[in-house]
Amino acid sequence: MALTLSTAQILDLVMDAFKVRLPFLVTAFATDFSDEKAKLGQTVTARIAGLPTVQDYDATTGYKANAAESKTLMNDVPVVINRHKHVPIKLDFLDAASTVSQIKLLEESTMNCGYVLAKSMADYCLSLVLAANFSQVSTFTAANSDLDMLANIREDLNAVGASTLGRFGIVGSGVMTTLTTDSRVASGDYYGQRIGAEALGHLQGIQGFADIWEYPDMPANAHNLIGFFGTKESIVLATRVPTDANEIARAAGIPQIASFETLTDEDTGLTLLGIKWVETGTFDVYCTVAVMYGAVAGSQGGDAGDKTDYAGHRLVSA
Repeated sequence: MALTLSTAQILDLVMDAFKVRLPFLVTAFATDFSDEKAKLGQTVTARIAGLPTVQDYDATTGYKANAAESKTLMNDVPVVINRHKHVPIKLDFLDAASTVSQIKLLEESTMNCGYVLAKSMADYCLSLVLAANFSQVSTFTAANSDLDMLANIREDLNAVGASTLGRFGIVGSGVMTTLTTDSRVASGDYYGQRIGAEALGHLQGIQGFADIWEYPDMPANAHNLIGFFGTKESIVLATRVPTDANEIARAAGIPQIASFETLTDEDTGLTLLGIKWVETGTFDVYCTVAVMYGAVAGSQGGDAGDKTDYAGHRLVSA
């Protein structure tokens, strides 16, 4: 008997790929993941944390003097939802899966769909790491990007007043190789961190950075980017769900031709949309997983120090 995956199962596998295979996408950046529906090109308002102001005690009004409104501790960040991506799957292949090994292969293939969807978001965010958005930069070759490089960038982030909480790094494979072969990083007398069974390196709690992830597909452009370091506020990523066409059809009295199902991750709030339909004539069943997103980074083309410019630091090879 052939076994199939339901839309919910497909969404669950895709969601796992987001969290497991590209963890920095849901942990490093400031995210506004929502199950709200949006249209392509729509501007949504994401929010990042701000700092209150210390006040003097007032003998007349007491401790309430100049109290900050709680909403003012959150800074609004407009983000244009300018990407609408999906990964379609033809279910006649899935219906052929009837053995345990085939089902495992099917699940792995479905997770790969989630990986490429997540990767499209990661690549877009990193494409915004430009000199126009981040003025702070260090120049090291990949071969020289050792522990001293991390110390240099940590000092630079401190000098411009970047947040000390949750600092991260995303580096190319050449940089990660240099870091993990630096005896001061690998030796048990120091940090004792090595690459184990995982293909992609991941360092934790080193030189003020909570996490440093290896990402082999850094943007290939004229900026020679081989790494990016910063805090959550450096890149703000917002996601929304495409509009459900069935709602429009119901309002117009048109028969439903597809099923729409969403899945929201309890940990991150990320919501994905699954759509399933039957092709007229061939009766092939299709399913696609979709998400809409947009992102802003650093100064957003402004001057040095504007917006969240100082929350990010570029590592370039030349």
